[in-house]
Amino acid sequence: MGRTPKPLNILVINLPDWDEFKELSEQGHAISHQEAAWDVVIGPTCWLMDQDHRKYLDLAIKSARARRYPKENT
Repeated sequence: MGRTPKPLNILVINLPDWDEFKELSEQGHAISHQEAAWDVVIGPTCWLMDQDHRKYLDLAIKSARARRYPKENT
């Protein structure tokens, strides 16, 4: 996979280093880890992502990219 023309800033909290995070970083996304233990994250575009939801990581990335880089009507 090559580098993405539409990179995202991804905050990863209290999750192990999944192989997917390395792949996303290699594609040009900014992966950030914070040592804080978050209990609540509130926002209109937040995704819950833990071990049980790992299979939806691609969908979360696609959704975030669509919101950050909306298609222009031309």
